Amino acid sequence: MNILFVSRLYLPHLGGVEVHLREISSILLKEGHKVTIITSQHDKKLSLYAEYDSVKVIRIPFEVLEDKKQTWNSIKKYRSLFIEADIVHVHDIFWWLLPVYFDIRNKVYITFHGWETKLPIPNNAKIHRLLVSKLVRGSIHVGKFIQNFYWDKPNDVIYGGINQKRFTKSNLFEQTNDSAELRFVFVGRLDDDTDINMYINFLKILKNKKIKFSVTWVGDGSKSKECEKIGKVTGFIKNISQYIVKADYVFASSYLSILEAQCLGKIVVAFHSNPLKKDYLETFPGSSHMLISGTEENMVAKIEHVFMSEKLKNQMQKDAILFAKEYSWDKVVSVYKKLWIKSLN
Repeated sequence: MNILFVSRLYLPHLGGVEVHLREISSILLKEGHKVTIITSQHDKKLSLYAEYDSVKVIRIPFEVLEDKKQTWNSIKKYRSLFIEADIVHVHDIFWWLLPVYFDIRNKVYITFHGWETKLPIPNNAKIHRLLVSKLVRGSIHVGKFIQNFYWDKPNDVIYGGINQKRFTKSNLFEQTNDSAELRFVFVGRLDDDTDINMYINFLKILKNKKIKFSVTWVGDGSKSKECEKIGKVTGFIKNISQYIVKADYVFASSYLSILEAQCLGKIVVAFHSNPLKKDYLETFPGSSHMLISGTEENMVAKIEHVFMSEKLKNQMQKDAILFAKEYSWDKVVSVYKKLWIKSLN
């Protein structure tokens, strides 16, 4: 198959959608398919044409991205690529396809990865997704929570996967912790939308209770200065596993970081401050192997309960590993291919 993905961001930018595309593209290439990605030139230093592990990447120029008409003009230049593709699969940004849509409407699919940051979700956002779902051949939701808060219904639901080869080469699974202190690692953006204040307040409660701990913040954002007051901030890095493996508990609130932490046998600690994030976490299939709470005080009680029972902690870790290993990127790719059969028949 000749597969064309469309995504607002891709490598070397770091994020969940970018990792998602990298992993499924790698598998599709190994199976003999051709993969091209149209994305944005998020950094002026990046070339408009590049190749990552045999994936061809075409970037919309940085200077036109803020203007819809100019973005569409750039898309029109690649009309032939869209027409030649067997599958056109867009990730969130359907409006990019409008200039070529009527040429390719019988082979367009979409994956919705997230949600608008406004709550309650505006009706126009719900209407937009519903209309888009009617204009494509099929859709995938990353998380069951999406259909609980939007009006469109997907063909399938996925949660991402684990590429164990990326963090087993350095004997990561053999790491142990003999420290008397609790070791925490936060993975993600250090911003309000990740409920970062709840994690900070939780650690302050532990400190007031004279509970020894250390914390590493693997990420960056507007709250980085505040986080530096109680731990080390690394900034955004590619290999987060080197930090996860050294932790007892991992602060994580995205499916990919949760899965990676669980695959490494870590207990994930996650807060929610609104109904959507609560649903996001509790409908995740591996939620029973996590510690989830809407208040800092309740989370302290949960941590203390696990800390007092080595048997419970070991069982949660074992269950997390067994669960996460079932979520491979090959299974994610099989969902995509099952969906695409509509166009190929």
